[in-house]
Amino acid sequence: MDRVYRLNRREALATAAGLLGFGSHTPTRSAQRRVREGGYGPRLPELDTMLGEQVEKGFAGSVLVARGREVLHLAGYGLADREAGVPFRPETVSTIGSITKQFTGAAILKLQEQGHLSVADPVGRFFPEAPAQKREITIHQLLTHTSGLPPALGSDEEYVGRDDYLRKVWRTELRHPPGARHDYSNTGYSVLAAIVERTTGSSYEEFLRAEFFDPLGMQHTGYRLADWSEARLATGYRDDRRFGTVIEKQTHENGFSWHLVGNGGIHSTVGDMFRWVSALRSGEVLTAESTAALFGEHADEGYGDSYYGYGWVTFHLPGGERMIGHNGGNGFFFADLNFFPNRGDLLYCVLMNDGGYEEVSGAIRRLLLELPREARSQEDPQ
Repeated sequence: MDRVYRLNRREALATAAGLLGFGSHTPTRSAQRRVREGGYGPRLPELDTMLGEQVEKGFAGSVLVARGREVLHLAGYGLADREAGVPFRPETVSTIGSITKQFTGAAILKLQEQGHLSVADPVGRFFPEAPAQKREITIHQLLTHTSGLPPALGSDEEYVGRDDYLRKVWRTELRHPPGARHDYSNTGYSVLAAIVERTTGSSYEEFLRAEFFDPLGMQHTGYRLADWSEARLATGYRDDRRFGTVIEKQTHENGFSWHLVGNGGIHSTVGDMFRWVSALRSGEVLTAESTAALFGEHADEGYGDSYYGYGWVTFHLPGGERMIGHNGGNGFFFADLNFFPNRGDLLYCVLMNDGGYEEVSGAIRRLLLELPREARSQEDPQ
């Protein structure tokens, strides 16, 4: 089951008081060329050393660090497939888990811009068959996990089609009245994906590809329609247990199970996710009003310092700093995507294929926020 992992507060307290950014650095022409072509790019020496040490402990994954539109670090570590000896490269494709939700949030806001719906609309407008207790749930409540719908209705690997899934939703009991509190719900985001399909007449993935992925050149992002070969997919593990790939578990002829659609399971690369955030922040995806809503602090997660937007979380760190991001995993794969708006959009994205090493993301964050301003990336000598 896809789930969210929270920022460790102790590490935030330990590092936030001395948050530091990077100095200006422009990668050489050859480094820029390798970034564009999907090969190894510039590296931050301190980060490269730390991640090399983590590989000795069993970590494997791809890591990208950027500031604004400038890539500072791009590399792969360890093995994407242990049995075949395939290395994890920057272009390796891996599931991003619950980071999928930000695509759903952006899709809803795009449809609002196009005049097809409003986030204030009730579920009953799209699903008149919904029972009375659920008919008044709003799109906003689904987006902010305040609908009262349960976290999940079954296993990710259990196939269920859209209409059968919705019937399950209508039969289930609400955990609390809509709007009462934040209660993380993958179910709600699958309902949002169904709203996208009911509104557009196309599949959820087709809509994402037409509106976002193709225009932005995100050719390696999606469920089934992306451009990749199975040889580029990372294999998941937990300690010594082989999970395989998420796609191997989704073998139904009709595609991915609706236990995942809209809330998790999309695959991508660190490069594509960097393109996505850069485009969002530069206004290429949504209007300024919609972008503000996407990153908005709509619902207190219950900790007093983190607030859910529409598929994004804003963490308030000591000293007035903010981190905006999301992560996700299924116990085998783990992905984390975060940026710091007060630091020139300093960003890092990590994709890994063993959920036992998710703490590496925290180590990356701590190191990045402690580097001196004169830190420079170095071109990979290979």
